[in-house]
Amino acid sequence: MEKSSASASGLLVAMACLAMPLKAESLDVNYSGSVRMRYETLNNPIFPTNEDAREKTNERLSTRIRLKGEAVYQNWKAVAEIEDSRVFLDDNDPTLKSAQVNTLEPVQFYITYKGINEYLDSVTVGRVTLDHGSRRLMGRTRFRNATNSFEGALVDGHWSGWNVRGFYLLPVSRFPFDAPSLDNNKRAFDKSFSNQKFFGIYAESQDDAWKIHSYWLKESDSEALATKNRDLFTLSVDYSKTFFKDWNYNIEAIGQTGQARQSASASDLDDKDVTAWMVHSHIGKQISANTFLRAEIDAASGDNNADDATIRGFDSLYGLRRFDFGPTDVYQAFPRSNILAPGLRGVTKLGGAHTIMVGYKGLWLHKVSEGEDDFLGHQVEFRWGYQALKPLRVEIGGAYLAKGSALEAGAYPDDSMYAYTGLMYSF
Repeated sequence: MEKSSASASGLLVAMACLAMPLKAESLDVNYSGSVRMRYETLNNPIFPTNEDAREKTNERLSTRIRLKGEAVYQNWKAVAEIEDSRVFLDDNDPTLKSAQVNTLEPVQFYITYKGINEYLDSVTVGRVTLDHGSRRLMGRTRFRNATNSFEGALVDGHWSGWNVRGFYLLPVSRFPFDAPSLDNNKRAFDKSFSNQKFFGIYAESQDDAWKIHSYWLKESDSEALATKNRDLFTLSVDYSKTFFKDWNYNIEAIGQTGQARQSASASDLDDKDVTAWMVHSHIGKQISANTFLRAEIDAASGDNNADDATIRGFDSLYGLRRFDFGPTDVYQAFPRSNILAPGLRGVTKLGGAHTIMVGYKGLWLHKVSEGEDDFLGHQVEFRWGYQALKPLRVEIGGAYLAKGSALEAGAYPDDSMYAYTGLMYSF
């Protein structure tokens, strides 16, 4: 059974009807939004490829417009947000996906009722975007051009020093997803499907030291949606601590188990056991009034044998990776799977208007087949952000990957060089 996003219209009508009998002066109505434009260029793709599959040099101009409206009346809150994400200059780039193009789509439309009782803070129903904890398993995109949305219900509460959220959601699939439509910025309403469910509990301590995620993802194939038939349970424990006043430590450990198929192909009917994990940790120090320096490591399990009965590659669900592994979209940062990546990162803030980030990662595959190389290379990343005016932010950045022996294959064994510049106006 398919659930269409035409339900958006029904919910918006219900919101309007709810507001009609209310006096105008009793409503608190706000709006906000942003307009972003970004140019990216890449020379020598990261991953082994050939000239027939991908051009040596790629450039892309992307735009993203967000418009958000909120209406609050007593304990009720209604939110609607529209996003328009498009790309230009691409010449049938095979890396262009619906993660970059989503034309004129309502990414949020929901109603929240707050202040239920002593322990229940709110109930939310509708389409939402979410940030949970580190955003490595569930996050609203910042750098990437398009946004993950979910339809369903959230219940927020607090108990014994913890803020707790329970949720039952249907992930929203972005449409269209065929290459010609994406290349031409065609539009179609996004949809959720009843055969793909995402539910669980997210909790964080009120002192912000502990964050616990527990997620269940259950999906199956249908005529309209091809899946890997994932039936996964994922548990994350995230702990942060400040010590000696200016030192900061964090560790997040994630375990994953269940069943899935190796691919979403209709001919793949082999259900395999899943055993996977991921760890992130960093320790840092405020070395001056303006600069924070940290050492970090990211690791995620991999699979060097696709023919056995177990999948060991980590699945990051609906999480993000830009802040750990570098720019996504055109650059295509390394996935959060089959990876070992120690590094250093420094962030300097100058005068309240300038933010400079410089980072280094050494990159290895966690698992490789016997006799294969595991060294991916050395990556250096740079980002400069400038708040030129209160509503206008300018950002320039880039990355350089000195490729290791594991990537010296295909038509482009040379080092990858990437740069971008962006403007965002917020109101």
